[in-house]
Amino acid sequence: MAYVLVACQVLLGVVFAVSAMTKPVGWKAFVSSLRSLRLLPGGRGAAAAAAAVVAAEAVCVGAVAVWPRPGFALVVLMLVAFTGAVALSLRRGIRTPCRCFGASTTPLGRVHLVRNTLLGAVALTGWGAASPQAGTTTVAGAAVAVLAGVAGAVVLIALDDLVVLFAEPVRSA
Repeated sequence: MAYVLVACQVLLGVVFAVSAMTKPVGWKAFVSSLRSLRLLPGGRGAAAAAAAVVAAEAVCVGAVAVWPRPGFALVVLMLVAFTGAVALSLRRGIRTPCRCFGASTTPLGRVHLVRNTLLGAVALTGWGAASPQAGTTTVAGAAVAVLAGVAGAVVLIALDDLVVLFAEPVRSA
């Protein structure tokens, strides 16, 4: 279970770190996308909400690393909020670009609900694996767990692009 814990910590740590670090690069677009979601009355407070999201994502990174069980619980709460916002927006027909990882122009869609569900499953798995009886690790085993976590994070971060890549029909010349 110790390796499962490490893989979950790395995967979620990388995903939330990339998310928190890329939003400031496209700050105006991120704030604008929050306004477009129409989750805040009159769109006021979008900049403050954006700052709160980035701060909470950064806290998740540290919490998962230092206090795994509370960290995983915080990640689940964040994902429930994100998933609720995406679901509500889709129900309203709002397909503003997802700014989950900065400059993406991919409109919100079911793939975002799937990604959040997968991340939630990882957080719950990590929460279950984070126990005092998690066991000992070897350097080789920990290295494999770290690589698995990074690989999973890369796939989930690039999920929008992967779905588009594999969803488009191939046309022969």
